[in-house]
Amino acid sequence: MDRRKSLKAIALGSLSAGVLLEGCKLDPKEEKKPGTTDPKKPEFTIDRAKEELARDTALMSQNFFDEHEMATITVLADIIIPKDEISGSASEAGVPGFIDFIVQDMPNHQTPMRGGLRWLDM
Repeated sequence: MDRRKSLKAIALGSLSAGVLLEGCKLDPKEEKKPGTTDPKKPEFTIDRAKEELARDTALMSQNFFDEHEMATITVLADIIIPKDEISGSASEAGVPGFIDFIVQDMPNHQTPMRGGLRWLDM
């Protein structure tokens, strides 16, 4: 075992760990409030094909659920993920809009979701 190589490896490892941890720190000036993004506006423009972005934008411009169903989904989502002192509620995070998007994107979920919502209303 070469002592010089070992000392170099230890020093280099210590420096690289420090640089890595420093790069992971959050900027205290940049504070993001939960629920400030609009779930109907796609912000994902990097690494997306134009066709995929156009399809997602078209899906987000439509609504599968009516107002009553969306109100029920919002209440259920907020029961599952309530607002607390640390984070916002599911509705503030856009979960109901995401559920509406997923149901449109995956049509096999439409009948079970709508059927479950009707069952809850009975």
